[in-house]
Order: sequence, then structure tokens, then C-alpha cells
Amino acid sequence: MTESDIRLVLQATLQALVGLQLSIARDAASMKVFHFGDIRPHISGKGTVGAYALHVQCPWRIVSDDGVVTGASDRFVPPCEDAEVDDEDARLGNLQLVRIAALLKGYDTSTKSHVNSTDELVVTSVTSDKYGGAELLLSGGYRLQIFPDSSHEEDWRFIDVKGRHVVIEKGRASTME
Repeated sequence: MTESDIRLVLQATLQALVGLQLSIARDAASMKVFHFGDIRPHISGKGTVGAYALHVQCPWRIVSDDGVVTGASDRFVPPCEDAEVDDEDARLGNLQLVRIAALLKGYDTSTKSHVNSTDELVVTSVTSDKYGGAELLLSGGYRLQIFPDSSHEEDWRFIDVKGRHVVIEKGRASTME
């Protein structure tokens, strides 16, 4: 696949998110998971999902015109002065979680997920680059930026409601049904 093909695949894939709200942010081990669209029960009966999800294992950040709101590295920063990172506290155990909580404003204790209880963070447009990076423009003046940094591992994947995966790995995009 050529660099332009990667961009085209990502542009076409991520276009499905336009008009959908960032609805859930949660952790799965060291991976950050962002869900978009209406929240529904998972097909297994355990937990909840959005219509689409991004499973991000590479650097990412949420920015506004004022600067970086939070990003992947904030996971290792204490939530406040005179505190320590608490990996057992899925709600407020590090600076990243505190900042996501302030942005989304809701929390589901049963799924240990931050949920969007605002009218903001609707995807208005998407762009991608030749390295498998992506930027999602969100309402409210925010952007979710994903930038792969590995030459040998999976960086992130897009999953749709039908279970199709578009995987970004080693600077390439591949599709799995």
C-alpha cells in the first residue's frame, strides 16, 4: 500500500465518525479506548460500547486553542500535587483521567468509563497523514490527535459496529473482518 493509499483508507474509514459524539473514554491496560456514537450494551452483555471505537496504543493527545488538554503521557503524572498515580483508581488515578473527567463530565461506575454528558465533542471533520496518523476535529474547539511512533508494532485500530477492524501497524493500514 502506498502512502497515499494509507491516507485514502484512513480518510474513508474515519469519515464514519463525522457527526458522532465522542461518547466514552476508558482504559484497557495501557491502551486508551475512545468510543463514538450512541452508547449501547456490548453484544456479549458485558459493558457498553459506542457505534465505533478507536483503540489507541501509540501517542495521542486532545488539544484546544489553549494548548494540550491531556495526552498519553499524562497517565504517568499524579492527579494533583501531593498525590501519587493510583492505577487502581479508574476515575481519577492520574492527571490524564482528571482532565478527561473535566472534559466529558460523566462517569459510569459499572464500566469504569468516562462518559460524555455534554453536547460537545462531536466530530466535525477528520484528516490523516502518510504515517497512519489522524486528527479528529471536535466541536467545542478540541482536536483528538493520534500519531504512530512505532516501526514494528500496532499503533491503533478503528473498530465499527459490525466488527470490522482497520489496523494501523508499521506505517501500514490493513483491514480485518
